[in-house]
Amino acid sequence: MKLSFLFFALTFGHTVFGQIQKTKILLIGTIHFETPHKDQFELKTDDFLSVKRQHELEDFTNILSQTKATKVMIERPVSDQRSSDSLYHSYLKDQYKITVSEREQIGFRLAKKLKLNQVNCIDKFYGMVHDSLMAATAKENNQLYLLKDLGVAANALLTDYDNQLKKGTLTDVIKYINKPEELKRNLSLYLKFLSKIGAGKNFAGAESVSDWYLRNLAIYSNIINQVEPSDKYVILIFGQGHIPILKHLLQNNDNFEVVEVDSVLK
Repeated sequence: MKLSFLFFALTFGHTVFGQIQKTKILLIGTIHFETPHKDQFELKTDDFLSVKRQHELEDFTNILSQTKATKVMIERPVSDQRSSDSLYHSYLKDQYKITVSEREQIGFRLAKKLKLNQVNCIDKFYGMVHDSLMAATAKENNQLYLLKDLGVAANALLTDYDNQLKKGTLTDVIKYINKPEELKRNLSLYLKFLSKIGAGKNFAGAESVSDWYLRNLAIYSNIINQVEPSDKYVILIFGQGHIPILKHLLQNNDNFEVVEVDSVLK
C-alpha cells in the first residue's frame, strides 16, 4: 500500500510539476489612430480624441484590464524604451496628455489601469528594401497587373474597415478585424500578389515579402526576450497586419498560449 502510494505520488508530481507554465498572450490587431502613417495603404480614421471615441476607449480598456495582464506591449521601437518610460511615468502623474496614437490611447491607458510600471516597446523597423527591385521586375516581366490587383484588394479591405468604423464602436471594429478570415485577408496581400513577382528568376517579390517577415520575426524575438517566467498574461497591441505572422510564430512556441480576441471581447 505504501509503495503504491509512493508510486502514485511520484507519477503525479512528475506530471504536474513537469508541465511547462505557459504564458497567455492576447494579440490585438488594431487600426492606426493617427494619420498620415507610414503604411502604403492606410485607413483615414476619424477623431479618436472626440468624446464618443474616448468613452469607447474607456470601455475597451476596462474590458482588457479584467485579464490582470502583467505586461502590455506596443508598436514602438525597443530603442525608444527610455523615452517611452519617461512619457508613461509623466502620464501616471497626470503631467502628460497622451497623443492620439493607439500606442498611448490603448497601451498607456490600459497599463495604467493594470497598475504597471512600464509599457514594453517591442517594435523593430526594417524598411522594405526590395520594393524598388520588385517594381522594376514587375514591369520587365509584364506583371504590373499583380500590383494593380493588390491595390484593388487593399483598398477594398480599407473601405470595409472604414464602413465598420463608421457604424460601430471601437470594440466592434477590433473584434471584426481580428476575425481569422480578416487576418488571413491581410496576409494574403503579400502572399497572393507580391510573392509571384519575379518567381523563377530573381524572386524580387519573394524577397520583398521576406522584408515583412523579417520585421515580424524581430518583433517576435523581442516578445519572447521580454516575457518573464512570472508573466501569466501578456497583451500585445499592434497594427492588424502584423498579427497573422506573430500569431503563427507564438502558436508554435510551447511556452505560450495564444488567447483569441473573441474570447475576451464577447
